[in-house]
Amino acid sequence: MGEKIVIAADLGASGGKMAKGRFDGSVLQVDDFFDFPNQPLELNGNLYWNLFGLYNRIVEGFTYFAKENQVQAVSIDTWGASYGLLDKRGRLLEPVYHYRDLRTQDSVENMYKILPKRKLFTLTGCQPNRTYTLPQLFSYVEHHDKILDLAKTMLFLPDLLEYFLSGVKSTERSIAGTSGMLTPDQDTWAFQVLDSLQIQTRMLMPLVEAGTQRDTVLKNIADATGIGRAKVIAAAGHDTAAAVIGIPDFGINQLYISIGTNVNMGTELTRSVTTEKAYEGGYKNAGILGNRKILYRDFSAFWILNELRRAWQQEGKQFDYPAIMEMVKSSESRHVYIDVEDASINNPGGNMKQKVNDFLACTGQELLESDEDFARCILESIALKVKYCFEYMKSKLSIPLHRVSVINGGSRNYVLMQMISDALEMPVFCGLPFATLAGNILTQFYSLQELGSLEEIRELSGRSFEMKEYQPRLGEKTIWDMELQRMIEKGICK
Repeated sequence: MGEKIVIAADLGASGGKMAKGRFDGSVLQVDDFFDFPNQPLELNGNLYWNLFGLYNRIVEGFTYFAKENQVQAVSIDTWGASYGLLDKRGRLLEPVYHYRDLRTQDSVENMYKILPKRKLFTLTGCQPNRTYTLPQLFSYVEHHDKILDLAKTMLFLPDLLEYFLSGVKSTERSIAGTSGMLTPDQDTWAFQVLDSLQIQTRMLMPLVEAGTQRDTVLKNIADATGIGRAKVIAAAGHDTAAAVIGIPDFGINQLYISIGTNVNMGTELTRSVTTEKAYEGGYKNAGILGNRKILYRDFSAFWILNELRRAWQQEGKQFDYPAIMEMVKSSESRHVYIDVEDASINNPGGNMKQKVNDFLACTGQELLESDEDFARCILESIALKVKYCFEYMKSKLSIPLHRVSVINGGSRNYVLMQMISDALEMPVFCGLPFATLAGNILTQFYSLQELGSLEEIRELSGRSFEMKEYQPRLGEKTIWDMELQRMIEKGICK
């Protein structure tokens, strides 16, 4: 066959990236990147995503890629949980809220007064924090906001942007799985939950599978950008699902760790898990492609480091990631750690250095002073949380994890990768810094029937991309084991 070209857009919390995927029937190439920032807006005390700015950047990307390419298809993936509400004429009713907006500050606790946390897990297979869609929608109910009465349709962010491109409204299954609003098997909406919380359900759309073709790009966009009537494909809308789909040679009972703004780590299974131990461990279920599920946990990662960089900038210091890695590499551990999930660390605003020291003080640990100590504390805390989750999955959930793959932008942080390998005492295969884009593109070729199964997708990924192997250093695991036990006793790892 001749070479075919598709375009993927991956929106992250700090920026967007688009890329061209080229497949000649043997090897996939992902290149020709088009980047743009994602700058949230704070208006009158609320925090929003700049939806129309993101849409404009995507359309600019189409123009950029259309110059020398005949494009067969396009698709968008994003972070999870964000949504837009449309009225009966398909118009946006309000700006798209940022998931850290403080309107949901008490929503989870108030939600659990109506529907206890354990029962919610049984009914959804999910344990949402306040950033998930379910508590965001419940916040309208608890604040007696009538906007849901005007909403004809709710679309998650990738579905919303692809509606703008194609005119078709539907909800892709993997992005719906980030909402806390599906049944554990990820097959349908959890109507019992929504009814209990008085969230009206008439605005919910039917679920479609990853790889579903919505329609072609609308004529006005096709003409304005030169991209033509390319197909708009609902690839895996959730960035983590897209990334997991594209991991080379990945499969059942392997561990993936997707590291970027957040860590999303878990394993692939053929069933959802709603056992007591899964509940106690904070695990959640989501669907990716076909009958495959992922059992996972997620927590903050480089968002904390970026907030530290922001604190440095206020001091007139500019440290990029290579400088930070060298800084940490040349320093020694102070053996103090933060809980990367703690609300005091993750609420927006404030100075991250002060937040870290406040947490250390509250937990009876030594305070930090130097830049390298703050950076090292954050990286070691991420690695310690990864180790805790890994050990829990093996011992408490009886999942025989036999291979570890680390993907997305965090895989380039060689200091953190070595920490993780040492802590797990396992080889760690790292790479695909643009794993989400690769998975998005691979799913588009699956939709175009160039690939026939998830196994074929991953075989092609293995032929096309190389992963770097990190080997654990002798004796390091004993130190990590001791530190983990100490932090468990302090209640910092949980």
